[in-house]
Amino acid sequence: MTEALRYERGSDGEDVNEAARGEVLRDDRTAKDLPLLRFLVEQEALCRANSQGLGEQAALAGFLLAEHRQPKDVWRHYAIKRANFDAGCAYDVEHLFAAGVQATLDHVRASDHPDRDEVLELLEGQHIDEDDLEEWFEHRREWFAE
Repeated sequence: MTEALRYERGSDGEDVNEAARGEVLRDDRTAKDLPLLRFLVEQEALCRANSQGLGEQAALAGFLLAEHRQPKDVWRHYAIKRANFDAGCAYDVEHLFAAGVQATLDHVRASDHPDRDEVLELLEGQHIDEDDLEEWFEHRREWFAE
């Protein structure tokens, strides 16, 4: 099943499986399936790295993953954020902090991930607290509910 959801650049330069991922992301069951969400976010990051903009599906995939609030997903969120210039501007840094400000910083500081220093520099430059993060989640939920 996941083969039909992988990023695959077609002869026209477009991702041939993007629409299929969109359908899966809109399925209510997907929000509860953490391994599937992680896979979809990884595919969206690849797609965005080979195109322009953020795209509705990357935004939705990232938000659904953020709702799980797992510190180790900071790297997946960062992959979308750095995928292209527009995604870097449009993909909220709150995605990276989804597990909580201090929990995320602690995780990144303790990591030996190759992107550790870049992510740490990005996160430490932010002025976000837990209240800001909760407000962001609330607004994003309203936005995606529409």
